[in-house]
Amino acid sequence: MKKTLLFLAILFSVSLVAQQNSPDGIQTNKTNQLSSSFAKSQTPIWSEDFANGFPAGWSTYTNNAAGGLATCPWKHSYVGSWGYWNSNQGASAAAAMNSTTAANGFLISDPDSANHWNYGQPSGTTYEYMESYFTTDAIDLSGYANVSLEFQQTYRFNNSINLKVSISTDSMMWTDYNVQGNVNNNTQSPDPQFVSLNISSVAGNSSTVYIKIGWEARVYYWMIDDMQIVETPANKLEIIESNYGGWFTTPLANGFGLDYTFYPINQAIAQPYKVEGVIANLGSQDQITRLNIEVKDDIGTTVYSATSSDSVLSSLDTTTFVGSPLFTPTTVGIYDFTVWGSSDSTITDTINLQSVVTDDLYGRDDGSQYSSYGLGRSCGGMVIGTYYDVFAADQISSISVYIDDESVAGANIFVALYDIDSNNDKIFLDQSNDYTLQASDIDNWVTINFSFPINVIPGSYMAAVGGYPHPIDTSLIGMSVLARPTTCYIQKNGCLNTGQTFGSWYWTSRVPMIRVNMSSLTAIEKPNDFDVLEIYPNPATETLMVSSIGESGIYTIELIDFLGKSLYFDKLHLESHVHHKLDISFLPKGVYMLKMSNDQNSVSKKFIKE
Repeated sequence: MKKTLLFLAILFSVSLVAQQNSPDGIQTNKTNQLSSSFAKSQTPIWSEDFANGFPAGWSTYTNNAAGGLATCPWKHSYVGSWGYWNSNQGASAAAAMNSTTAANGFLISDPDSANHWNYGQPSGTTYEYMESYFTTDAIDLSGYANVSLEFQQTYRFNNSINLKVSISTDSMMWTDYNVQGNVNNNTQSPDPQFVSLNISSVAGNSSTVYIKIGWEARVYYWMIDDMQIVETPANKLEIIESNYGGWFTTPLANGFGLDYTFYPINQAIAQPYKVEGVIANLGSQDQITRLNIEVKDDIGTTVYSATSSDSVLSSLDTTTFVGSPLFTPTTVGIYDFTVWGSSDSTITDTINLQSVVTDDLYGRDDGSQYSSYGLGRSCGGMVIGTYYDVFAADQISSISVYIDDESVAGANIFVALYDIDSNNDKIFLDQSNDYTLQASDIDNWVTINFSFPINVIPGSYMAAVGGYPHPIDTSLIGMSVLARPTTCYIQKNGCLNTGQTFGSWYWTSRVPMIRVNMSSLTAIEKPNDFDVLEIYPNPATETLMVSSIGESGIYTIELIDFLGKSLYFDKLHLESHVHHKLDISFLPKGVYMLKMSNDQNSVSKKFIKE
């Protein structure tokens, strides 16, 4: 017999593994931003690191739920999945999990491999669901009233299945805990992900405790290592996740916005940063708990600190805390957020976040590419977009996109803007002229202007980029951090998966690298005899492109810090049409000024070094 209870499963990511292919989203939970570390545990009461293979006395069970041939027992392994999903299509094993003791092996359930090798094809209609479980022998926890089960795991799943950990004291009545957390369908989990389950209500003081772990799955894999049971301390808090935008995006009446990595200052003033954190009480005693926030600018000065209201957090309970007042920045620049929970008896680890307040750039990516998605392919031309909330009326002049390195020079792309109504429908507003990718655009940011700036009022919008079907001129866009559900979409104009329809919108689990450029402070100026001066990307990391149109002659380029100190000076002979690459890798993170001048005139542009 079995009973299913409301559970508390705390998951911490030790490192984030890049997703190989950004899927069309079908998940329903919001994506969490998890702590990069976890609290050190007590001395284990019981542990198993699988150094001697699959433990003697444990059992493994597998059954094909459809009555087919494929079965999938848990096995001891030193390598990852052999499934067809892997880039080498099952010709060799994928990488092992990155657990603490992975070198001496771990346990793996690999239904993707089991189905592939039985049916000889990639995932398809013949793939069948298989039950796959292992069960420990009896564990004696006599004398330990408060206990937690901990282990490290790595997994990838689909079809919204549950990854189950079940606890029993008689191997007949089981209590289930689901441990997939908020990881999205078709997405690699953190590697490893640390799991802590307070199992005191079931296993405390019991002389016979059994652990059963498994799932019913048809694709992908689940790896587990370094299992242990520890005594739960009386006072233990953990901060699970935090952000600075609020948990909700639409409708705008909720008063919350997405956590924007790049945030125009006029929007940040209209909608200040709202710092929230989710805190769990893993201890055996109730705690009077609060959230603490500190924000520093790019020179390390504390510009904001706040706490939430105190709240009694019961043992095994999890609550969202909100810092008060909200944080309103006064200048552009990089802001580092440190967030932690505390009570009178204990304190959590910290979560560190960062956001860049800009003059006019809106962005949700973190500047890093984790995967890619095709725009123009032989099977169709896709449109990929990401949502933005507008809190203060403005104009959108252009959209910037990051072009993946597998794109082909000569491919045509375009950008578009959509209004998002109360039904989450996408209402087309405008589209740019086609832009032909140049060799210099590959593996780089490209900014595409609209013919005229588009007026936007408070509400939700989607910035998008599209491509055209072509047999060889392929175009792909970079995909960045994990996205909140239903905030990033792809219109499938061909290249359809099973059950999808042409022209429909499907949401993605990663943020497309698409940024919006507002017109309040445009990057194009016309001072004196400089007909055009533009610097990009902004913010920048390693290099800064300086583009100008003016008279040929001798020009000076100077980089100046916020104190007015000159950090770089060079004199160049420039032609009337200039595209000059400037190395800024030596600069610390911060806000700088680029000054370009000749004998008669000068112009300065502000930029941010990430």
